[in-house]
Amino acid sequence: MLNRREFVRSASFWGLGCGLAGCRCLVPGNMDYSVSVLGDLHYDQPPIDTFHSAFRIAHEKDGMFRQYRREFESFSSMWGRDGRSLGILQASARCRTPETAFAVQLGDLVEGDCESSEAHARMFREMFALVKRTLGEDLPFVTVAGNHDVRAGRHRQGEYENYRKISSAWHTKELGQKVESLNFAFRRGPDVWIVADFNRPDFVEIERLLLENSAARYTFFCTHGAVLTNGNRNSRCWFFAGYPQYSENGGRLTGKALADVLPMWTAARLRIRRLLAERQAIVLSGHSHRLELRDWEGDGGRITELVVNSVTRNVDGSYNPGIPKVAGDRAEDFGRCRVSKKDLKAPNADISTMYADYVAGMRRYFTADAVGHVRLNVFDSGVTADYFALAETTPERTFRLR
Repeated sequence: MLNRREFVRSASFWGLGCGLAGCRCLVPGNMDYSVSVLGDLHYDQPPIDTFHSAFRIAHEKDGMFRQYRREFESFSSMWGRDGRSLGILQASARCRTPETAFAVQLGDLVEGDCESSEAHARMFREMFALVKRTLGEDLPFVTVAGNHDVRAGRHRQGEYENYRKISSAWHTKELGQKVESLNFAFRRGPDVWIVADFNRPDFVEIERLLLENSAARYTFFCTHGAVLTNGNRNSRCWFFAGYPQYSENGGRLTGKALADVLPMWTAARLRIRRLLAERQAIVLSGHSHRLELRDWEGDGGRITELVVNSVTRNVDGSYNPGIPKVAGDRAEDFGRCRVSKKDLKAPNADISTMYADYVAGMRRYFTADAVGHVRLNVFDSGVTADYFALAETTPERTFRLR
């Protein structure tokens, strides 16, 4: 196994002749490898004033603190002395093999909502340090921009630019290549790994990365919200390029402002979907706090998406199960397994129509309440994903992705 210094040196050297544009090879030699994959983690610490004291001061009177207090208490407790989240990180480390090349986390690394840039940056410093101590200083760690990673509080993307700087500096160090955007690519052998920003996707840059790296053996596309829509939510905010997450002032776009930009976002979503399908892409995403598999044929190709969840508690304080509590395991269940009773009683007509566009091409679909970690196994002959329940080190099930 390469240590970090050897990793950076090989990334720099082998990138000169990797044959794919805009990125660098991570390691030379044996092309079979594994990747540690973690879903949303929402790092926080009790007591809640550790990171949210400025939020409390700013929003005690307007009621927003009361609204979010339960979430802060639930998610911070996951990382407290008796929480289960550290155990997932530790189990992921124990599942490393000599073939493990790097780790990927699929967004919402931290809880955010600090109303203080200093506290927000401290959240990331602590979490990055914890990840490296636990997974190993020698293991490169890649993280994807989630909606919580940029949240300031009232302004739902108030820490976006600060996060971009934090993320760029981190990935420049971890990957041994210059990273300045939240949309970037890197190589592992003949494969391309593309990281796409869910919050403010740069569609031109994402399309460029896909087009310039079309010779890859496998295309892995990592983003926070699902690419193959969500399948069980009543809102566009749950999937990649559904619509602009927030306006410039941090509130949701509505009315004419939303109507003016939605056609452009829809067109971009369909263009990127086509490019991914043509490359038989494997998508890794999070956001929904569920374990899901979607295997879709359309646009002249195929997209297989694995959704991973590593959040051990829910906003209401209840615990997520390790062994999957399956809600749907047939292709025809896509779009029917709405999460909430409200969604079931009054499904959004726009979303239902959009889901219908995917139903004909859906070949496999699996959705479940479940929390754990994944080991992705990449071979020339195919790709599999071992799902480990909670802090287990024996796979609960294995998904064949290719």
